[in-house]
Amino acid sequence: MQIDKLKDVIQDCNINFLVGSGLSVPYFTTLANVELLLTDLSRNTNLDIKKKEIIRASILGKYFENVIKQNPSIIDDAIIETNKTKVLENYKTFLVNLNTIVLKRKSTILNKQVNLFTTNIDVFFEKALEETQLEYNDGFYGRFNPIFSLTNFKKSFFKKSLHYDNTSEIPVFNLLKVHGSLTWESKEDKILYSQLNSIALINSKWELIKSKVIDFTTTTTFAEFERDVIGMPHDSSITDFLNEFDTLTVVDPTKEKFHDTILNLYYYELLRVFSNEMEKENTILFIMGFSLSDEHIREIIVRAANSNPTLVIKILAYDAPSKGNIEENIKKCNSILRYNNIDILEPATGEYYDFEAINTKVFKELVDKID
Repeated sequence: MQIDKLKDVIQDCNINFLVGSGLSVPYFTTLANVELLLTDLSRNTNLDIKKKEIIRASILGKYFENVIKQNPSIIDDAIIETNKTKVLENYKTFLVNLNTIVLKRKSTILNKQVNLFTTNIDVFFEKALEETQLEYNDGFYGRFNPIFSLTNFKKSFFKKSLHYDNTSEIPVFNLLKVHGSLTWESKEDKILYSQLNSIALINSKWELIKSKVIDFTTTTTFAEFERDVIGMPHDSSITDFLNEFDTLTVVDPTKEKFHDTILNLYYYELLRVFSNEMEKENTILFIMGFSLSDEHIREIIVRAANSNPTLVIKILAYDAPSKGNIEENIKKCNSILRYNNIDILEPATGEYYDFEAINTKVFKELVDKID
């Protein structure tokens, strides 16, 4: 990677990141075929409601086990687990490096804000920001009953020195979780801050039905679900699990994403914020741990790349096959890239752009290069 060239770009650009589930591996596994299976289920017209509930509970149960259930452990310092520690340290290192880069930038025109857009619903970013004691906005305002609002973003922070009243702007991270978050709780027409309390209740419902649903692997097809569900009994505990799961204020991992009109509203509002940031002059977007399989976000990125010639997009692919997958997803937009401003970067043969490598080979080097 040409760090010197990247250093010159990042000095004079509005800084944005789009972070996907790949950065939380190995503590969480990626979604694999969950989205595809749920999408096939939502479009199926052959199965009755009870059979569909068995299949949906099977898929969401796996999603719960792999992505949601372990989140309380992230914020529990008493739980020591190797993968958790590794991933959390990667997030913290990334944020500290980025904070240093923003502080060292020579530009006095640009503000010191960094936008962290993420499709992840987990709490690694929040935990890492808390532990590094960096300033951040997650959209909530209030102490006792924090309420989410988009107006809480884009706030600048200034600090005065104790003795001479010198004022300087300090970096602030805007954390925008476009697929919702486990820290969100929907109540009437508002989103309140959640302490992850619902996870334990969902888990109690899940434990009751684990033996009543279909186990599956990353290669399982929907046709296999249709075959396996024949003759399986359905009882109210399966419905109870699904009802409890649907209290989460997160976007379903399916192309037909919504079960909640409030979440629908915030999802499109956050996408609008993302789109607006991509239209700003002299903007850089780093994409990490994200394959561009989400068609809504992919369309916004390609459209912005074609309408804003000053936009620079750097996609860090995990390896060569991942780069090929990203290229195929971009082609699905059926749009010719006018300005050649999307750059997909892959590591050297035999290496990988996991989170640790990204920190070491990209952002740590940028810290050292910026004067």
